Amino acid sequence: MYNRPRVLISGYYGFDNAGDEAILYAMVQALQHRRPQLELTVLSATPEFTAPTYGVKAIPRTHLPAVLQEMRRTDLFIMGGGGLLQDTTSLASLQYYLGLVAMARTCGRKVFFYGQGIGPIRTGIGRRMTRTLVNRVSAITVRDEESRRELIDIGVRRRITVTADPVLGLEPEPAWMERGRLILDGMGLTAAPIAGISMRPWPSAPDYVRAVAAAGDRLAAAGRQVLFLPFHHPGDLAVCREAADRMQAPAVVLDLPCDFNELMGICAHLDLAVGMRLHFLVFAALAGVPLVGLPYDPKVSRFLGRLGLDPGVPGEITPEGLAGRLTDVLEHRAEVQAVLRERVVHLRHAALTTADLAVATLDRQCGRCI
Repeated sequence: MYNRPRVLISGYYGFDNAGDEAILYAMVQALQHRRPQLELTVLSATPEFTAPTYGVKAIPRTHLPAVLQEMRRTDLFIMGGGGLLQDTTSLASLQYYLGLVAMARTCGRKVFFYGQGIGPIRTGIGRRMTRTLVNRVSAITVRDEESRRELIDIGVRRRITVTADPVLGLEPEPAWMERGRLILDGMGLTAAPIAGISMRPWPSAPDYVRAVAAAGDRLAAAGRQVLFLPFHHPGDLAVCREAADRMQAPAVVLDLPCDFNELMGICAHLDLAVGMRLHFLVFAALAGVPLVGLPYDPKVSRFLGRLGLDPGVPGEITPEGLAGRLTDVLEHRAEVQAVLRERVVHLRHAALTTADLAVATLDRQCGRCI
């Protein structure tokens, strides 16, 4: 009789962030497709939501006794995709995730980094902790070349494989697209082409709201309906409303919370995407929608570079610069779509390769027990 292999997954789950929820869904789908009998457990801020939504077991991410108990029984600990290892948010966040790595290794568990986005890690203590603990990880995959270089610069000597963001392994499903269309219809967005704009709070650059509002007016003048899409609800809602209020032309703000699949369905119906949130841009790319990224963070520039698009200047969003990038995309729309289609095919393959490598690591741990 064979035991079901157990996998424990950590990440920023259960916080109503559409991008991170899409990451979890993509990982669960890819892993279960390869090993249908896996027993998956997820560390979540709201396990009562995560468990039924994804068909997994879920436990509170900060309940140390429960996490330790699950770590002791798991066969593989996966540090899920996303930008988890960075100290820009806070050093405490980095310490939390590295602490889980330390716990896993102390328990004798293999650790797999699944399509991670690394950095920035600027503090001395953060870099030392990362170097010490990541050098004890069994297998490392990252979502871009810059993440690989960041780890090497810190002093990580393990083999690092560049794959892609896990969400790029998804394909928009017809049911999601139908739901997205219904939501748009319900907001009265039925006629003209729709330009979607994704924003998030960015306290260090207050002038970016003016730049985005000016871009919205430019798009409205070109005959597009402007829709602001908060990807982290309600965290992004206030800044989206502020930008819409600053526009001269009317704009619509999506003010109801939506699941990641509904947001992906909405993105599939856009004519153009302008955004700060990384996974808003990923959703648009998957749907073949021409896009302009607002690089508030290096991860946005990195993704645009992988798509073969203008990465912009990280941390710089000005009315003039944004207007120029919009003009370039609108004037070369067909070429941009052709590049997107080609690049997304390769990135989807790379994203799914991550699941193959995770399963191979699991098989080495438990002797291919399925």
